[in-house]
Amino acid sequence: MYSRLLISSVLLLLLGLSRSHAGVLPTDTTKKEGFTVIPLFYYTPDTRFALGAAGVYYFRTKSTRDSVPEPRLSYIQALGDYTQNNQLDLWSVWSVFTNNEDYLLRGEMRYRNFPDRYYGVGNNSSEADMERYYYDLMSFKALFMKRFGKHLFAGFDYNLRREYNFEYYDDKNLVLGNVPGYAGGIGSAFGGVVSFDSRDNVINAFKGRFFEFSSYFYNKAFGGSFNFVALNGIYNSYTEVRPGWILATNSRLNLNFGEVPFLDMAKAGGEEMLRGYAANRYRDHHFIGSQAELRLPLYKRFGAVAFVGLGEVFREPADLRLDLLKYSFGGGLRYAMNKSERLNIRLDYGIGRGSSSFYFSVTEAF
Repeated sequence: MYSRLLISSVLLLLLGLSRSHAGVLPTDTTKKEGFTVIPLFYYTPDTRFALGAAGVYYFRTKSTRDSVPEPRLSYIQALGDYTQNNQLDLWSVWSVFTNNEDYLLRGEMRYRNFPDRYYGVGNNSSEADMERYYYDLMSFKALFMKRFGKHLFAGFDYNLRREYNFEYYDDKNLVLGNVPGYAGGIGSAFGGVVSFDSRDNVINAFKGRFFEFSSYFYNKAFGGSFNFVALNGIYNSYTEVRPGWILATNSRLNLNFGEVPFLDMAKAGGEEMLRGYAANRYRDHHFIGSQAELRLPLYKRFGAVAFVGLGEVFREPADLRLDLLKYSFGGGLRYAMNKSERLNIRLDYGIGRGSSSFYFSVTEAF
């Protein structure tokens, strides 16, 4: 969900010194709820030194009918950090099943004022195209779904984003006003969502399938600054190939039509898909990609993963060229904060075409 090169957090993880509300990581693997806090300390060229904390609260709601099994794990995750460059990032994400899994509530809230980089639009941009900019972001996303049948959920969602206080540090495309959304604005969208979820655990599945199709209709009539449509599809599968060894696959399709601001375009890279590329290195109206990951136990609470992926951004199908296709591969370590609920801290290192990155987070990439 969120990644940085977190030097001290990695050391704390390897030494087993990460803290929870009781002072240490939970050791009672039968617990149905808990709260864990992880200190953050890192350095990047854009932020210099930074300090903060990440926490996750996980729990199970009740089953009040004998015919309904125990609901799957719910969680609320939050992160906050402050940098030597006076930058602040606050982020909260949640996924909550109500009693009997009758309803599913998902969403996120975020405020950030970090600098970023823009390389242009398309799958063939170069490092020389890079230009730096700064902006503030406030966002809210809420998804409400009702269960229909054993594994099928359907409902509606809403997304509100405000991007403002833009500053540019290079005299290139952004400062010239040639890019949609260069001055920021408000994105306000309603949409629908359909989800099929047969996973045995929403945090870290050993078996099952997950499919979700969601839509966002951004419109000035909803109080926004842009008119465009975003369509998103996700398909995940999980198979236990041998005891404790899980083969997981993840495929994604993002399509955007209309007046699409550059900050809302589909992107290749990040901590979830195509690990190894910066999240904003490549962007365009559309993205298609797929990845596979093998997850296996190592020793007690420690595990390991190996992953490989392919993907690309594009405007037209003709833009999908074999010589420009983005690949990703790498591996990582896992530490189980709660073994019975399969709640892991993850550290990954991904390698892409001419780039590589570390990632640190709570919960799996998919």
